[in-house]
Amino acid sequence: TVPSLLLPRVGPKVVVSVSFLVAASGMALLTQLTLNSAYVANIMPGMILLGLGIGGVMTTAFQGATAGVHHEDAGVASALINTSQQVGGSISTALLTTVASSAATDYLSSHKPGALTVAQAGVESYTATLAWGAGIFVVGAVLTAFLMPNKALAPSEGEPVIAH
Repeated sequence: TVPSLLLPRVGPKVVVSVSFLVAASGMALLTQLTLNSAYVANIMPGMILLGLGIGGVMTTAFQGATAGVHHEDAGVASALINTSQQVGGSISTALLTTVASSAATDYLSSHKPGALTVAQAGVESYTATLAWGAGIFVVGAVLTAFLMPNKALAPSEGEPVIAH
């Protein structure tokens, strides 16, 4: 993968920061959606950028979190990573669901009722959520750029272990 090729050359700080910005640009593209948006022209480019960005962040973060872990601790380290991911996903889902429902409610309360109004309220909820998500990724890129060390990842000790 691209992150694994870049990691030894530029370090984890650069890979994660740039990957956050790539994901943010994908989300920013998706904020431009309308009721008439076409998949190939309007949705797919943003989804590709989002996937590439999140892939770069997640693979590098997982690799960094398990680097240098003793053989007998690999399962615990992997479990802690997965638990952290689940808790973070739950909190962000709750936050972004609140943003989406607020955006839809605001749109519906300020427009005349009708089928297109309800459909547009759905689009408004998506675009508001995507804008917030893009902002969160930009904050993640900035925090990573300032706080993450840019040193080579330590190899794990002992024989290779497949962590679950």
